[in-house]
Amino acid sequence: MKRLLPLVALLVSPAVAFAQVDRAAVTGTVRDASGAVLAEATVSATSASGVSLRVRATGEGTYLLPNLPPGAYAIQAEAPGFAAQSRAVVLSVAQRARLDFLLPVGGVAEEVTVEQATTLLNNETAAFGSVIDQGAVANLPLAIRNWDDLLALVAGVQGDRFTEEGGGTSFGRTGGVNVHGNRSLQNNFLLDGVDNNSISTYVT
Repeated sequence: MKRLLPLVALLVSPAVAFAQVDRAAVTGTVRDASGAVLAEATVSATSASGVSLRVRATGEGTYLLPNLPPGAYAIQAEAPGFAAQSRAVVLSVAQRARLDFLLPVGGVAEEVTVEQATTLLNNETAAFGSVIDQGAVANLPLAIRNWDDLLALVAGVQGDRFTEEGGGTSFGRTGGVNVHGNRSLQNNFLLDGVDNNSISTYVT
């Protein structure tokens, strides 16, 4: 029985990790004007669609808002004896962003609000990523309206020159591109967090 436990853990862990690939997360530290951490702070994220999440900071003043659907959010930090601070941000798919707060001393009714929505830097992971917005998908003249033609818009992506087949579906193959020098057959495509890879070569 003891030998089976590591195997079960190995099989379960990847499923948990991939299931969160379409969600974003925000982390950061809450401090006062002197730079001291506020261990009693609470941070909340609220979206226009009604998604709401509230967490308490750790003893080091850090917080983590995980598993947030992509979109625009109002993220607010507050602590007893300090004025609350709210920031409007836009989170992208699979983004791991950082947002630190510096709360001024104030009363319960005081609040500092930054209304202009900003896109946070993805500085919590070394992974590269790009988001193709709805405007590009709707307006660009894509060949036969195929999704993989959008790959050419991403920096570091080029057609696979080391194959007899083109990268587009019209050549009989999808996803045949090199990403930052990586071979096309080493690409991994996910759909809603699940592997979506099917490469076929027809020989006549």
